[in-house]
Amino acid sequence: MITKIITATLALFIMTGCDQTPEEENWYDVMPRASWSNFELVDTGQDWFEVYKLTDNTFAIYEPNQWQEAISYLLIGSEKALLVDTLQGIGDLKAVIDQITDLPIIVVNTHSHYDHVSSNYQFDTIYSINTTYTQNNAKGHPHADYVDSMTIDTVWKNLPENFSFEFYESKAYSIDKYLKNGETINIGNREIEVIQIPGHSPDSVMLIDEQNRMMFTGDSFYPAPLYVYSDTSSFQEFFLSTQLMFSRREDVDFLMPGHNETMLKAEYLNELRAATMAILNPQTPKTVENGRATYDFGDFSIITKEPHDFGVRRGE
Repeated sequence: MITKIITATLALFIMTGCDQTPEEENWYDVMPRASWSNFELVDTGQDWFEVYKLTDNTFAIYEPNQWQEAISYLLIGSEKALLVDTLQGIGDLKAVIDQITDLPIIVVNTHSHYDHVSSNYQFDTIYSINTTYTQNNAKGHPHADYVDSMTIDTVWKNLPENFSFEFYESKAYSIDKYLKNGETINIGNREIEVIQIPGHSPDSVMLIDEQNRMMFTGDSFYPAPLYVYSDTSSFQEFFLSTQLMFSRREDVDFLMPGHNETMLKAEYLNELRAATMAILNPQTPKTVENGRATYDFGDFSIITKEPHDFGVRRGE
């Protein structure tokens, strides 16, 4: 296994789908993040993924050794299990899931960027909202699309022996059912509501598990820079989506992000909403570079196009 610690600083990746920016220091200097010690680590006989038992019926599958620190969630019902996102296709995710449960698995992605769907091909049942963006990403992406973003410098340690940077790709997958906005998935004594929240991507959704007081936010919120600057992002849509997320604040206690840390306080919804409103104020401090504006709000920041697209009509 590759265990060499990489000391090179990563450049900012500009291709659609990259969801965090490495810090000027080594990105792995913060590992392990202290918050994960609050949860029970589950031994699954491999060391690429770290699996944590968050509650009796909720597990997090975490990739701490790759700079995106992506997180997948396995929600256990009495009849089925729902897998929220399938990560980057680096390790054998299905083998890990099979150790946790033998229930039938339904995959739902928070959006279709490669770091959330690249193990979809391993699973038989995939539900998704129906957008052209999603359909195009479901066709997969060749190695050439990731030659700059999946490199030796993006990994800290414990890369699986059979993984190849040279041949890495995001494989195609089939969508079995298209979900309506607001549709509920019942996995047996556990209902998960799927709500569209475009902005970070055209097909971003949040999943709400009211019974367990959880909101799965994907990349619409996590404690790091939030990316709303790509050609397929829209700050205007993101602004409206944060209002929708805020409107559900009384239904949840925990935010379940797609990167870095989990089970965050729901009060972040207040901060996120206030942050997007502050961006509309021209007096709010920002750092502008390479056609992007970064607004710092403490535990997170928001990066938009400069100028952002709020109030801009489509096609203008």
